[in-house]
Amino acid sequence: MRILGFGNPRASRAGGGWLNKLTVLRLGFGGMIALLLFSALEAYRIQHTAAGQAAETYSRFVQRIDTITRTRRLLYLGSINVRDYLLSEQPSRLDTLQAQLRQLRAEAGVELDQLQRAAGPQQSIAELRRMVADFWTALESAPRRTRDMQGSQVYEFVQSEIVPRRNATGTVLRELTEVTKDALRSSEAEFQRSRHSAVLRILIMMGLCVLVGLAVARFSLRHAARLEQESVRRFEEVAQAKKDLEQLSARLLEIQEDERRRIARELHDEIGQTLTALRIEISRAQAAWKAGSAGVQDRLEEARSLAEKTVQTVRHISLLLRPALLDDLGLAAALQWHVEDFSRRSGIPCSYVEEALADMLPDAVRTCVYRVVQEALNNCEKHSAATQVRLAVRQSEGELAVEIEDNGRGFALDRQGGSPGAAGLGLLGMRERVAMLGGSLKLDSGEGRGTRVWLTLPLPAPETAVAGAERNA
Repeated sequence: MRILGFGNPRASRAGGGWLNKLTVLRLGFGGMIALLLFSALEAYRIQHTAAGQAAETYSRFVQRIDTITRTRRLLYLGSINVRDYLLSEQPSRLDTLQAQLRQLRAEAGVELDQLQRAAGPQQSIAELRRMVADFWTALESAPRRTRDMQGSQVYEFVQSEIVPRRNATGTVLRELTEVTKDALRSSEAEFQRSRHSAVLRILIMMGLCVLVGLAVARFSLRHAARLEQESVRRFEEVAQAKKDLEQLSARLLEIQEDERRRIARELHDEIGQTLTALRIEISRAQAAWKAGSAGVQDRLEEARSLAEKTVQTVRHISLLLRPALLDDLGLAAALQWHVEDFSRRSGIPCSYVEEALADMLPDAVRTCVYRVVQEALNNCEKHSAATQVRLAVRQSEGELAVEIEDNGRGFALDRQGGSPGAAGLGLLGMRERVAMLGGSLKLDSGEGRGTRVWLTLPLPAPETAVAGAERNA
């Protein structure tokens, strides 16, 4: 039951943009998690690619260095075999040398083919093939050309024909080794540049993650602070509502006791005394009639006057409890009578204006409007010191609006838009009545500028109202 506000809490909550904020938070957290996942996948891809590139680069380097080393070893083995041939005296040394040279040349051809398939300079490998072939030709021709040579001549042949070719081939192989090392260093530099670029991309993504995280954290903290403030405010409203309800309950019991006390006083002072006087007058009239006195007619006339006064008092009490006009003639007639009674009783002029007010209104609506107007005029009489009051009732399609305005001294509104003290409890009761019917009650007042009360109630469809009136009848 809502008695402190004047609107739909769900509508105000939706108007606060809670759903939009939750959507923003979800998108923010989702984007941050997506960036983190993408960063992790990118880091894994970079690491995997870098490891593969490094392994492939070093594998090519080792393969080329091994090929060059084996080729150099084969060339030196050929030279050593020729030297052994020249120093040997065995009859089968020529066959042995030829077999060795054929095998070494075949193995060298295989190594050169492997080196050719590697990613080396093609012109250098072609030159190496030519020089290696010339070296093997010189080695194979050594037995034939040194057949008739002696001692120093053989040595001169080796130094002039074999050693220069071996050295030249070795130089080319060293150059290929340096080229291979340069290629490795170039690959490493390219790998470092690629790695730095990848690291920079990861750092950028991590920076975006940090920025998004900071933004989401800031938004979350602000949203949490607003929710906490809203929760505190709601708690204070609930606590104040509980306190107001307790005060209202006590006030209702006090009003009930005051009403009973006033009714008892009216019954005792007015009706009881009038009935006692009526009984005395009837007794006197009876005694005069028995004595044959001439004052019987006057006694009976006085008794009749007392009976009429009693009837008027009973009607007045009945009107105070609930005016019969409200049920018999409708809301407009009851409000008109109450305004006239208020002006007569308080001496404050009160104007009454109605517009398109229907006769057939639900009983709950009629009772609510009448009691709100009654309480408002009662507060005006007791607290406002006004010299003019205006009451306007307007009915439109689906709604009933009531406005009560005075030119009194007004009062300062509290945090809930009400008035402190007994008048505040009266307003609390008015709001309770209106809230039960789904309406709203607004109050505007201030020191020295009077008070205005607006009441709006939703009205059911005409056929629903007619059915309700028939059930009440």
